[in-house]
Amino acid sequence: MVRKLFRVVLDGELYEVEVEIEEGVGDLEALLRAFKTGVVRRVTAEAAAAGAAGPGAVPAPITGRVVEVRVKVGDRVERGMAVAVLEAMKARVEVKASRSGVVREVLVREGEVVKQGQPLLVLA
Repeated sequence: MVRKLFRVVLDGELYEVEVEIEEGVGDLEALLRAFKTGVVRRVTAEAAAAGAAGPGAVPAPITGRVVEVRVKVGDRVERGMAVAVLEAMKARVEVKASRSGVVREVLVREGEVVKQGQPLLVLA
């Protein structure tokens, strides 16, 4: 049996799912079973940002293409405000600020492909 950790976005919210995968069972099947019976926990934006490049970083919750950057350097943002939109497999996910602040740096451009956890912008 192998233990794997997946990060899944549902309705724009990021969740971690820890799954024990039996031999002969596919990842997707095991993941779906876990949603019915396993441990699923919501990952807060603060926890996701802690793994990113420094304080104030707003990380990508998923791997995908940047469809829209809704802020620029100097803009004031409030906690929970959508600052960017990512797309993966035709699903769009709004990236929300984990705290209020002023945009110090925008690290990505529209059309760029980003990895999960990669900082998109930095708030001061």
